[in-house]
Order: sequence, then C-alpha cells, then structure tokens
Amino acid sequence: MTSTNQSQVQVTFWGTRGSISTPGRLTEKYGGNTPCVSVHYEDTSIIFDAGTGIRNLGLKLIEESRNREDQPYYNLFLSHTHWDHIQGLPFFEPVYTKDTNLNIYGSPRKRNFLTSVLKGQMDYEYFPVEMSEVAGNITIHEISEETINLGSGIIDWSEQIYHPGGSVSYRLKINGKTIVYATDVELDHMFNSKSKGQNREAAAKGYEEFIEGADLLIADGQYTEEEYQQKIGWGHTSIPVLLNVAYQSRVKQLAVFHHDPQHSDKLLDELWIKNRGDYCSEDSKMNIFWAREGMTLAI
Repeated sequence: MTSTNQSQVQVTFWGTRGSISTPGRLTEKYGGNTPCVSVHYEDTSIIFDAGTGIRNLGLKLIEESRNREDQPYYNLFLSHTHWDHIQGLPFFEPVYTKDTNLNIYGSPRKRNFLTSVLKGQMDYEYFPVEMSEVAGNITIHEISEETINLGSGIIDWSEQIYHPGGSVSYRLKINGKTIVYATDVELDHMFNSKSKGQNREAAAKGYEEFIEGADLLIADGQYTEEEYQQKIGWGHTSIPVLLNVAYQSRVKQLAVFHHDPQHSDKLLDELWIKNRGDYCSEDSKMNIFWAREGMTLAI
C-alpha cells in the first residue's frame, strides 16, 4: 500500500467481525468480514490475521502492484488458526501472482501444526487449488526469535493462554509509535475472576506491560457484560473489562475489535455512545472507538 508520507504509519481495518462472517443490511457500517488488519510504513507491508477481510486487501494490493517494478513482499502475522482468522488466505489474490513473496508467521507452540493447518485448508477436499500450486512464494515461519525486524519497525510478541488453543498478541514499534494487535484473549479470566492464582496474576501483569502506553491497541471486546456470563471460557473479553484494563495501562487509542456476529451496527453505535466519555480525566484520556471495516488511521 502506498503512503504519501514516508514517515507515516497507516493502519487499515479490512475485517473486524469475530467468529463468522456476517454480510448484510445490519452490518454494513462496521462490516461483516472476519479479522484482517494491515499496517504500512515506508516500503513495508504487515498484515495481522487472514480472515475473510484479507480478500479485499489482496485486491487492493494487486491494483497497486501494477505500478511497481520490484517484487512485492508481504508479512502476515497470525494470532492463531481458528477458521475466522485463516479462512481468507486461499482467496488472497497476490499469492496467485508470480514473484509475490508472502512470509507467514505464527506461534512456535504449534510446531509443525501451523504448516499442516494452512496447507490442510487448501486440500482438494476443501479447495480447488493446493498451496503448493500457487504461483507466488509462500514461506511459513514458526516464530523462533523474541523480536522480528521489518524495515525500521520491530515486532515482538506474547503468547496468550486464555483462549482455546492459544493466541499470539503482536506489538509493532515504529517511528517512536507503538501498535498492539491483541485479539482473542479472555481478559475476564485474568482480571475479573473470583479465583485468583499466581498464573492468572502473572498473565495479567504480562498483558498490562505488553500494552502499556500503546498509541493504538486493537483488542478483543466481543461481549457485553451480560453476554459474557453465558460465554465464560469461550476465549473472548467483555467490553467493560477491556476498557478498564486499557485505560489503567494508559493506552492512547483503543479499537474495540472482533465484534460478535449478533451485534448489529445499531448495537455497536449504542455501545460506543454509552462508553466513549467514561475514560477521560485531566491527566489521562483514552480515545475509544469500535473498529470499522474500511477505516484507515494515520499513527
């Protein structure tokens, strides 16, 4: 993606919905595609997750690549391999173009499982083209280093155990700014559980340190407080807990993300109106918004 300012970092939301895509009249504003967020700076393109939203991103990248002479390089960081976070990958148009290079990064805890899952969803039983048959060059990395250098940006990561099967949060530091992508983690288990323990307290402290002072935090806020009571253990966070933890960690901007499939545009508007003014004080202000498909931010 092309930026008019080489020092500017652009963040675009291509999919903001959780669990399953929800196209239709009731989700036109915030979008129905599942998770995909792109970050572009200088000549570097980073993608977080490959939900159905990655299809539209791919079409945009194909359009832009027509004006390029160099080989395009894209870096895809997967939080985990649940369907809603990988099911758009077979429809990512750039991988069908010769000379495209796609690096895919994921949890080291999966070992060879990451490769098998991504190739498995493109098995002939599920999809007409196998991963080995695409024209582009795909390289799958199970993260082995604490930090990854991409251009002038540095990415580090943190394993989150409070999600079925686990999930990885990523933190990008670039030009003195910090962007954190931390979806699919049940913060209520860490911060609002009646049964405290060393593991929960350590996880809570680690999460707070990971997001501390972020210029932008993109985080799972799938449930209302009332809904969460029926979804305990499902691996997602209630909105009040997310807002409070982010505020206590002095996050500057919070994008509430991974919207529940049942949440209409009307309900998401109501949640924003209800909460937008609650986290401002004389010495600390946090801008809260509900992530919207197609939204681009300059950080």
